[in-house]
Amino acid sequence: MKNALKYLLVFLFLLTFVVKSQAQNNAYIYIQGDKAMPFYVRIGDKMQPRYGKNYSIIPKLAAGPVTIEILFQQNAYPAQVYTIDVPANGNRGFMLNKHNDVYDLYDLSTQRYVSEQKQNGK
Repeated sequence: MKNALKYLLVFLFLLTFVVKSQAQNNAYIYIQGDKAMPFYVRIGDKMQPRYGKNYSIIPKLAAGPVTIEILFQQNAYPAQVYTIDVPANGNRGFMLNKHNDVYDLYDLSTQRYVSEQKQNGK
């Protein structure tokens, strides 16, 4: 009886560990810009670390929609807000391109431009 209880407790512990490891946020977004215009990324109130002037990697994202804000150095262009659907344990890649005299986010998977989310009053 004691052995059965031990096996049950070990099984429950391992099951909890597996479920917890599955819930980790392993998805990320990669944004590559041009060399002419450095940019920053903000999610909510938190600025994302910038490892280079021309790209941003946003790791540890949960699956589902995430709203990001692209800010340009010295406010050369207005801030742009996008909602991106993050895949579960996957990635999304984007190019920040100058398109029609403004910077737009180009999805490398769908090969389409992502529509900017208009903010109230802007």
